[in-house]
Amino acid sequence: MDEDDKELVRRLMAKATAMLEDAVEMAVAGQSDRLSAPGYARAAGHLQAAVRDIAVLAEVATIIANTGVNQTQNRQKPAR
Repeated sequence: MDEDDKELVRRLMAKATAMLEDAVEMAVAGQSDRLSAPGYARAAGHLQAAVRDIAVLAEVATIIANTGVNQTQNRQKPAR
């Protein structure tokens, strides 16, 4: 994995961390006893959207990292 890819994965993870922190705030807000049913539905919908966005970042990071793993493995295999 080259340094640019490593930096990209690190940045994706940092963004995911920030998004997770925001998602925690959404989940805490959804615990309020002052919400109406539509308010709970909105809170849950926001949380679902955040989780989907985080999953996309994780998938991209996985793809980049696995590409690096495959490149490393290909360099280590003896030629036939």
